[in-house]
Order: sequence, then C-alpha cells, then structure tokens
Amino acid sequence: MCKAKRYSEQLLEIYNNIDKDYEYYYSEVGRFDAITQDLLHAIENGDFNVAEGYKLAKRIKDIRVERRIAKVEVKTLSNLKKTFCDKNIHQLKCAHGQIKKEDEILMKQIEEKVYKPKILESIDLKLLVPLNRKII
Repeated sequence: MCKAKRYSEQLLEIYNNIDKDYEYYYSEVGRFDAITQDLLHAIENGDFNVAEGYKLAKRIKDIRVERRIAKVEVKTLSNLKKTFCDKNIHQLKCAHGQIKKEDEILMKQIEEKVYKPKILESIDLKLLVPLNRKII
C-alpha cells in the first residue's frame, strides 16, 4: 500500500473519530443533565437527614464537574469540526478516492510489469541482442 493511501485513510479515520467523540461528549452532557434533574427531583420529593443531604449535594457536585469536562470537550471539538473538518472533509474524500484509483492502477502495472519504451520500438531481449552477433 502506498504511503499517500495510508495517510489519507488515517486522516479519514481521524475525522471520523472527531465526529464520534463530539457525538459522545454531546450525549454525555445531556446524560449528566438528566442525572442532575433526577437528583434534584429526589431532593424535592424526598425526606432525608443531614448525612443523606450531604451525599446528595456531593453527588450533584461530582456530576456537575463531569458535565463541565464533557462541555469543554464539546466546545473544543465543535470548534475543530466547524473551522476545519467540515470545510475539508469533502476534499479529503475526493483526494482519497483519487489516490485509491491511482494506487490500484500503479499496483496493477507493477504486477503486470508494464513498460512502454520511450525510444526503442521494443524491449524484447531477442530483438535487442540477437544470439548470433557479438555484443560490443
């Protein structure tokens, strides 16, 4: 496999990973929001003592910290997607397609050992070096 083909595949894989990570962290923010709402409703609708109240507050704090980390990832990945990936993915896919086609053609030529002489009419050794003549 040629390096250009491998590099273009790796770039496409990176673009796909950016999209997957963005979707993952975006859904995580929503999940953390839902957990927070569940905890707030548990506080609203339940009776609890001081120790239980502390544990609920600590749980909300921990969820909010995790949510903040996920939001940072969403924001930075969104910036990367909008300013770079979304603008260049089409060109990358086109370039990858062209590279794949060119690689297939060139690999086929290597396998078939196709060579077109530039000046000589043929590269057949029997025609180039007759057996009954001396080579100078």
